[in-house]
Amino acid sequence: MRWLLAAALAAVWGLPLAAGPDRFSVLLGSKHVDGSGFNEINPGLFLTWEGRRLGYSVGAYLNSYDRGSLAATAHLPLLHWEGGEASAFAGLAWYPQDGQRFRTRISGDIVGIGGLNLRHRHVFVQLLPMSDAARALVTFGLTWEIGQ
Repeated sequence: MRWLLAAALAAVWGLPLAAGPDRFSVLLGSKHVDGSGFNEINPGLFLTWEGRRLGYSVGAYLNSYDRGSLAATAHLPLLHWEGGEASAFAGLAWYPQDGQRFRTRISGDIVGIGGLNLRHRHVFVQLLPMSDAARALVTFGLTWEIGQ
């Protein structure tokens, strides 16, 4: 099922990737609201390409089950303010050996993800609704524009 994620990346992000990323983000951790037994320290690196209407991100991180994961998302800006923005995002993530844990499982260990991203200056927070092991997932980290 890894080919599914690779094909999606190649088809959707091929053109923006050629231009080089506009932003990089470092994922630091997470909090599972009303959940327990998860790894809440989740280092990772994401690259983002900002488009006219949509932005695209790809990255790798240590997931909440202590395994490496890959994710590819698209985000739609909803609100801008000086130094930040709010956006809705959706995409795919690879959770090796753990895909069956998700109700949003698409195939094998590929799962659908989505939620709200809030960014202000160099800090970001993401809110993802959940339904099984926790009510929600909150992730956080630091982000920088490249070339500015």
